[in-house]
Amino acid sequence: VGFSIPRGGVLALIGESGSGKTTIAMALMGYARQGCRIAGGSVRVGDADVLSLDEDGLAALRGDRVSYIAQSAAASFNPSRRIMDQVVEPALIHGRMDRAAAEIKAVALFRSLALPAPDNIGERYPHQLSGGQLQRLMAAMALITGPELVILDEPTTALDVTTQIEVLRAFKQAVREQGATAVYVSHDLAVVAQMADAIVVLNKGRIRENGSAVQVLQKPEDEYTRTLMAAARPERAVVEAPKAAAAPLLEIKGLNAGYGATPILRDINLTIARGATLGVIGESGSGKSTLARVIAGLLPPASGSVNFDGARLPPSLSMRNKEQFRRIQLVFQNADTALNPAHSVGDIIGRPLAFYHGLKGAAARKRVAELLDLIRLPASLADRPCGGLSGGQKQRINLARALAAKPDLIMCDEVTSALDTVVGAAILDLLAELKRELGLAYLFISHDIATVRPMPADIMVLYA
Repeated sequence: VGFSIPRGGVLALIGESGSGKTTIAMALMGYARQGCRIAGGSVRVGDADVLSLDEDGLAALRGDRVSYIAQSAAASFNPSRRIMDQVVEPALIHGRMDRAAAEIKAVALFRSLALPAPDNIGERYPHQLSGGQLQRLMAAMALITGPELVILDEPTTALDVTTQIEVLRAFKQAVREQGATAVYVSHDLAVVAQMADAIVVLNKGRIRENGSAVQVLQKPEDEYTRTLMAAARPERAVVEAPKAAAAPLLEIKGLNAGYGATPILRDINLTIARGATLGVIGESGSGKSTLARVIAGLLPPASGSVNFDGARLPPSLSMRNKEQFRRIQLVFQNADTALNPAHSVGDIIGRPLAFYHGLKGAAARKRVAELLDLIRLPASLADRPCGGLSGGQKQRINLARALAAKPDLIMCDEVTSALDTVVGAAILDLLAELKRELGLAYLFISHDIATVRPMPADIMVLYA
């Protein structure tokens, strides 16, 4: 692997999960994750030969000449410390300026990054800010030392489209004003098109294409690159002719719900027929996940009704019976946190088989194998712990656990937002196949309307 970036340029590293994007980004700081080592080659940032530096030299480089913006700002900030204390810390550690000067520069960066109330936002704690605001504050932390190289590792993946555009615009302006060089790691070609001057396409640890952003995006030369482009531009689903009206599977009337005194959903009305799909689109905070929680019984509504197959659903989990649990299943956004990494795939899928259908022993193992085949995974995975699987495999297991209950309705909450373009497209294709084979109905939640495009679906847009 080899590439160069001119001073002030922005290079994007794109590819599927496991292609080596983050490994390369880490190597630019002389860092290798556990179980990995840098075996050879050279990495130069300005006049520094990164791989020849000792521990003290690397400590002086990281966070000063080379800075890093992580994917999840919410997980990167210390929740017990104020924002200003954390943003100025790199400048103080590396002796770039005193506290007063660091705070003045921090406020200037807050203003450059289009943060609200830039003079006062530093006094807040992380939990008091939105995801988009935290990502911009992490950029301020990375830029406060005036680094030569900034590494942005999927920093907008979990943000809704509107927030993403705002954050990207702020990132690009701030990096340009600082005169920094940037490496942007992403699987989202729409993001890359806005940020990058040049693109390196990776697959299985090798460079498949390296060229200007215009050339790679508009006239890709490599077959793998063309595959990525095709996955990012899914064909529109063929909309089926409407069938004769029948009693809806799910019907919601006059729904109002919120948390405490804060209303989130106001007068929501919707229906989903058997075997149909409803796409629920909206920004962060618009109430998409709240709607799913109300339907699942995790959040009682303030008013209104939720009817399923002609019968009114009790408002809370404690009032519902096992059959009502079984018929409505929820597939969560992040399979990493939804699945226990210490449990085997067979144990995870086997629990709903035992709970809902009483299957144990050989009968359960047979059904687990059938479900793995249904989600296009080998039966041999049944004995493997979940922690060792890829993101796409984990999301398929997440889906198989829901399918094990034999539900009528599956609610998919941002199930592809953390996956790369190709893996996400494969999950969407699988969902469409399962709908045809099993007659499932879906409530498909997303902040990106493009993810709903491959599926024949009605669309409901929520706005906070």
